[in-house]
Amino acid sequence: MPLAKLAAVLLLALPGAAAAQTGEAVTIDEAVDLAVRNSPAALTAEQDIIIAKQRVREARYLALPQFTLSGAASRASLEYPAVLGPELGGAYLSPAIDNSFYTLRAQALQPLYTGGKNTNDLKLAKTAFNQARVNYETARADAALAAKQAFYGLLYQRRLAEAAADWLGRARSLSASVRKDAFEELEAELLLSGLADRQKQAESAEESALADFLRALNKEPGWRPVPEGRLEARPVSEDVTSSLVTAMEARSELKSEVYKAQMDDIAVNMALVRRYPTIYLGASYDVNAYNLSDIGNSDRRYSNWLASLAIRFPLSYDVWTQVQQRRAQQRQGELKRAELQDKVRFEIVAAHKEALFWQAEAARLSAEASRLKAAYEAALRASRPSMASLRALCGLCDLERRADEAVYRQLLARTRLERARGRDLQERG
Repeated sequence: MPLAKLAAVLLLALPGAAAAQTGEAVTIDEAVDLAVRNSPAALTAEQDIIIAKQRVREARYLALPQFTLSGAASRASLEYPAVLGPELGGAYLSPAIDNSFYTLRAQALQPLYTGGKNTNDLKLAKTAFNQARVNYETARADAALAAKQAFYGLLYQRRLAEAAADWLGRARSLSASVRKDAFEELEAELLLSGLADRQKQAESAEESALADFLRALNKEPGWRPVPEGRLEARPVSEDVTSSLVTAMEARSELKSEVYKAQMDDIAVNMALVRRYPTIYLGASYDVNAYNLSDIGNSDRRYSNWLASLAIRFPLSYDVWTQVQQRRAQQRQGELKRAELQDKVRFEIVAAHKEALFWQAEAARLSAEASRLKAAYEAALRASRPSMASLRALCGLCDLERRADEAVYRQLLARTRLERARGRDLQERG
């Protein structure tokens, strides 16, 4: 047996080979679920939620007392007093000290009044957390839209490929039974060549649609899914007004802009907070000794304790400039929200009109194709096959393709409408 045939036999014998050949049936709901779970953007947004949640905890910790425990071992030979830096304990050193000394220090700092800074930090963290969750919803919605469009694209191209193969087979069979002169023979070959080209293009488009589907679901190239369902229009029963109301409540981008408005308000408040004083209560306790073993001996160590109440009045030149900047940014946010609301309205109106147009076109073309197919079959039974019947068959092929395209465009318009309104449309029987 040649090596190529042997390799093919062994490949088909593998457990996953049969599944790869036959394919795995996938519904549109399963495709959306896979796309959402595998979306890198959604997974990244999910981590942003975790980060924002931890920042809320950090903001809560700002109101709690801050504790510090430190220790230092120093060796010095001084002829003039010195002060250690804050990293080394911030101690004043007298020339009278011994060569070596050791220090243990415990400190506590409690903010009593920060002018609302800590409160605004907590509000800002909570708002950022809510916005992170909304961004996660947006990423999921984008992944779902891509999956739906790729699913319908694969279903549509597969339908075209199957129909093209069927029409080509019928045309060849009909052409073989038609008696033709030289010019009619040439015309028949041209018609068959056109149908053959259409079949090849449909098969190539099906492979491209499969690649787009795998990309939308973030799956490996070797997977061969088979979309379940028929290529048929899904009517849009809700009116534009209902979709607009739903979008104002459910559209994640609009929710995000609401949280951005809250963050802008907080930013203005934080700029104003810079005018207010801050008050801190602090306490520290030091233990000093010239020998490390004397740290635990109360007779041979020196202890210091202190408590302080500190107030700080800011005297900044740029307080009002910061306030004006934040208010200008707040106004920019209001304008952006108004622009986004208008954009959402236009998206809904355009998608709704397009869905209804193609819904009517799909119904009209499908009914016309069914009627003409029945008339064609009746005429074919009543008369002998001829070039006229072959031309009529090619015309029916084109009509069916246009009906399928209208259905596909209606499905795409429906998915865009669902994305624009922020919620899927309900099916009504």
